[in-house]
Amino acid sequence: MKINKYTSVVSSVNQAKQVKKETTKETAKTQSKEAVQVSISAEAKALLEANKPAFSERVNGIKQAIQNGEYEVDASKITEGLVKTLQEQKEQ
Repeated sequence: MKINKYTSVVSSVNQAKQVKKETTKETAKTQSKEAVQVSISAEAKALLEANKPAFSERVNGIKQAIQNGEYEVDASKITEGLVKTLQEQKEQ
C-alpha cells in the first residue's frame, strides 16, 4: 500500500483549512470594526461637562479616604444592590 499518493490530498485539505481560518479572522476583524458606532447628543455632552467638577470632587474624596484607611464599605447596601440587580435580571 502506497501512502505517498495521498500526501497531496492531505496537503490540499490542510491548505484549505488554513485559508478558511484566515478568511474567518479577516471577516471577524472587519465586522467588529464596522459594527460599533456611537453618537452622543449635545444634551448628553452638556450634562457630562456640568457634572464633572462635582464628580471629580467626590472621586477624589473617596480616593483620599481609601489611602488614609478611613473608607468604610457598607455591606448591607452592596447586598441590597446585588439582590435588586439579580431580581431585575431574573424578571427579564
